[in-house]
Amino acid sequence: MLGVDNDTVLDPLTAPPMSSIDLNATRIGYEAAALLDRLMAGEPKPEAPVFIKPAGVVVRQSTDIFAVKDPEVASALSYIRRHATEGIKVADVLEHLCLSRATLERRFAVAIGRSPKDEICRVRLEQVKQLLALTDYVLPQIAKLTGFKTAAHMSVVFKRQAGVSPSQFREEAASSFAI
Repeated sequence: MLGVDNDTVLDPLTAPPMSSIDLNATRIGYEAAALLDRLMAGEPKPEAPVFIKPAGVVVRQSTDIFAVKDPEVASALSYIRRHATEGIKVADVLEHLCLSRATLERRFAVAIGRSPKDEICRVRLEQVKQLLALTDYVLPQIAKLTGFKTAAHMSVVFKRQAGVSPSQFREEAASSFAI
């Protein structure tokens, strides 16, 4: 399910938290003011509607669901999504499922092509990306909110996976929203 307007108060409160289209309201306002300025200066109105491209989709759980046939893997994925930012480890997932590590690893490889540890890391890093793009939180605060023990460890893992540092990612995200 996908919402619109990216309501940062209501969308995360739905069950599951709703992904939403960021309509790029800042850019819409800027373009509207520029058009009004041109009209007030005597220029003719545009012949066709002016369309502003959305900034993108803010991914939350409503669109971050894997359809897997294996019920144990589905349960593990659900558990990981709910608890990854709490600093869980594969052992916590195993305790939730009552499976051996080898069995869980094998079933994950078949179902989604990665390990439970990789999935925990992926979910954490997606949350890091959202916080970098949408907040001005400092790295230690983001690390704490996403289950990393330190900002330094988070930064190393982030750079290894994303190919850029968290600061570079934030700058690129900010420039994509810039007017």
